[in-house]
Amino acid sequence: MTAEPWISIIVLIARLLISMVFLVSSIEKSLNFSAALEEFAAARVPALRFSLIATIALHFVASICLIAGWFVTEMATALAVFTLVATLRVHDFWNLAGVERLERSRIALANLGLVGGLLLLAATGPGSLVF
Repeated sequence: MTAEPWISIIVLIARLLISMVFLVSSIEKSLNFSAALEEFAAARVPALRFSLIATIALHFVASICLIAGWFVTEMATALAVFTLVATLRVHDFWNLAGVERLERSRIALANLGLVGGLLLLAATGPGSLVF
């Protein structure tokens, strides 16, 4: 058996796992819209309602595309850029101290790992297993 089927299976698993972060986020933000607005307000996100609706839409559409294998390079790139900007904006651990600094730095590093996975998907594309 050649390596190609296994590579596509691994890429499919990566697409599914990475997309779950954004799919769950979009559903959670939609179901708890008021709480999400408060979270965005606390992070001083500009154009509050628009930003939240755009975030929900991006997370939902991009995650469905990643799962299906459609526009993987474009969607993974968009999510990577979004995640990097959001991480720098919201998890500014360098401005904090103590336990809060440690907690935020862990979240920021996990998000950077997610950005890395998204960039790998952007570079490899969907593999041969698409819907």
